[in-house]
Amino acid sequence: MTATAPRAAISEEEVSALLEKNSGETARPYDFTAQRINRMQLPLLEVICRSFAERAGASLSSLLGRDASLQFTSLESAKSADLQASLPAPASLAIVRLKPLPGVAFISVEPALLLTLLDGFFGGSGRAATDPQAAIAPAAQRFLALMVRSLAADMTVAWAPVTPVELELVKQEINPRLVQLGAPNEALLVAKFTVEFGAHSGRIDWLLPETLLAPVREALSADGGQTAVRPQAAWAPVITMALNDAQVDTRAVLAQAQISLRELVQLSPGDIIPIEPPQQVTLFAGDVPLYRGRFGVSQGHNALKILSGASS
Repeated sequence: MTATAPRAAISEEEVSALLEKNSGETARPYDFTAQRINRMQLPLLEVICRSFAERAGASLSSLLGRDASLQFTSLESAKSADLQASLPAPASLAIVRLKPLPGVAFISVEPALLLTLLDGFFGGSGRAATDPQAAIAPAAQRFLALMVRSLAADMTVAWAPVTPVELELVKQEINPRLVQLGAPNEALLVAKFTVEFGAHSGRIDWLLPETLLAPVREALSADGGQTAVRPQAAWAPVITMALNDAQVDTRAVLAQAQISLRELVQLSPGDIIPIEPPQQVTLFAGDVPLYRGRFGVSQGHNALKILSGASS
């Protein structure tokens, strides 16, 4: 009996055909961090941005003393290296903390827009600036800090449905190459806003690192709808019992008389103020009328017989 060699799964001809067919194709790299944050995954973040824009427009108008509008434009995801390369030089960049969220966020203001708003702040018409280098002047940088702080309350209100935040200005930077936005491949979310002032417009961007949003990612993934109220069955009887046992002070005004100030100051002991007792008396809890009743005596005590509700 002669042993035979085991048969191969595929023949050599089939192997050659497969290699020949795929020889012209190359593997394509896929960056799993490129779309880790986007508006579809975090729909509530767009709601926050729109809420911020509605309030910030009024705050900016108050700061400038003239009408200005701020509109939310888009929500995009980008790599740190690409963002850093796209920042203008010189830049008008504010580094802020959104406490208690970890790390820092960044606010980028177009230099031309900053100078336009600065001109309006000092009473000008908001004319367009011709020298972008003027954006690094001390006056422009002080105005940037003032503008960021004036929008802090709007940021707090916009984030309130998700988490309480407090904006703190850490520092400002004019050289974008010195700013550490994160690792080169780290994703940042860019919230873009358009500011219109006078005949000019420009952009303000919020740069939000992924690490900053990590603690509230689950909340931001919600659809923004109201959460169904869960019945608190265990608390209902306790609250009912507490309300039933609560003490309420009541009072009833039996009669009132109206006299002039002259008559009042002329009163002396023994004088009589005539009154007419009413047919019905109102029972009050504080200043709230509860019932109408008739005054009398019950078991030796002054009493009020309830006849009807106060609204009758």
